[in-house]
Amino acid sequence: MTINKLPNPENQPASEPEISDEMVMRFLKVLEQVRKEDLSCSDMFARLDEFVEAEIKEGKDTSKITPLIHEHLDMCSDCCDEYEALLSVVENTKDPNEDKKN
Repeated sequence: MTINKLPNPENQPASEPEISDEMVMRFLKVLEQVRKEDLSCSDMFARLDEFVEAEIKEGKDTSKITPLIHEHLDMCSDCCDEYEALLSVVENTKDPNEDKKN
């Protein structure tokens, strides 16, 4: 037994949503900003611990050292969530006597 697709109420094939010129232009602008050296999410996850350590423990201005990581975090909510979670863990497990040593 096979089940055929039911026609829509007007007995016409369902049409695709129309894409406005504005949507196309926005998409093209995003594509223009993509570079070969952009990081993938897997690249980001591989370097995230080093990034957080440099930012927290060494107090470095990471935006100048690793601009690609900052750009990726600005564009990718999943990686940004992962970064914020790791940052929170590191900050909350920081040794309170560490500041006194320096």
